[in-house]
Amino acid sequence: MKKYDFIIAGGGMAGLSLAYYLTRSLLRDRSILILERDQKNRNDRTWCFWEKGAGPFEPILFQCWDTAAFYGPGYTGRLGMGDYRYKMLRGIDFYTFVEQQLTQFPNIERKQATINRIKDTPQGGFVIADDEPYLADYVFDSTYQLTLDQPENHNLLQHFKGWFVETERPCFDPAVPIIMDFRTDQHDDCRFVYVLPFDENRALVEFTLFNQRLLSSDEYEYALRHYLSQHIDTGAYQITDVETGVIPMSDVTTTETPSEHIIRIGTAGGYTKPSTGYTFSRTQRYLRELVDNIAKTGKPVRRVPWLKRRFALYDSIFLNVLENNRYPADALFTRIYARNPVRVFRFLDEDTTFPDELRLFTTMPTRPFLVAMIQVLRRKFVAR
Repeated sequence: MKKYDFIIAGGGMAGLSLAYYLTRSLLRDRSILILERDQKNRNDRTWCFWEKGAGPFEPILFQCWDTAAFYGPGYTGRLGMGDYRYKMLRGIDFYTFVEQQLTQFPNIERKQATINRIKDTPQGGFVIADDEPYLADYVFDSTYQLTLDQPENHNLLQHFKGWFVETERPCFDPAVPIIMDFRTDQHDDCRFVYVLPFDENRALVEFTLFNQRLLSSDEYEYALRHYLSQHIDTGAYQITDVETGVIPMSDVTTTETPSEHIIRIGTAGGYTKPSTGYTFSRTQRYLRELVDNIAKTGKPVRRVPWLKRRFALYDSIFLNVLENNRYPADALFTRIYARNPVRVFRFLDEDTTFPDELRLFTTMPTRPFLVAMIQVLRRKFVAR
């Protein structure tokens, strides 16, 4: 049985990003095995994120905008983004780009296989895939499934269905995406549509919900049809592609290093921000930190400063407000974005200072967040 320096269990966004950053570091000559069940040869997803300056995947961005529109109760207009840019990256472009980079390194092996088991051993991380054994100094696992039904945690789902549409009439402004449009029936949930325009006649129109219950296919499609008929003067339109997804929004406690030789990455490692479901940019940041630490110390440990842990508390409080419907979600998000230009993007990136956060908190409804904070702190105290 051959032993590798690193095994990457799962060749999706997190696994391929890790492999990419390893090739850009002093670790580029290490023996690496990537195990992935599916062929990454189709556009199976789209990632959107905001970012300052040029990121590592700037050359393959499908679209980039320096402003965004918002529609909420009592506010309609553009959001101040400062130095941030809202970026869109297609899955197929990402997979193709990283694959091209990895083919330059003969020390990186790829195998299409279903992972059966991952465990720690005194000799290293042990993986069985398609009944074949593999061993490595470290296994980076993005396949671990979080347990999202624990009553002491907040467990929402961000789920969506999007249509790529081509319209008869020029009806989109390609310079201005709609980041959130709450002009859709809320049904005591958080429901919105966002519109990412590619030109005047083509866009991705996506219906998104934050709650605990998935809808039927017909319900998503009804919401999309209704939105287009009421708010976009499309004329006739064609649906050229469809995307769907479910992202956990949970404050379940995650362990990045459950054992000496196994490290969880991506959603499995807690990289998804609980209060928003955003994963891509956090994954890139965390993996760069992880690779830097391996290169410097030989240990795959990502250090989280103690003060940074306050953002996990903020996420839990926000989830508590949403989960218990303590304040209408459409009005809540409107207050956050409309009253905190630029600051909201820094806050969601966890780059704010405490004075910045206090200014943002003063724009929030006091009682719902105070009740939520008390309940969250009580839960944490009882859990101990």
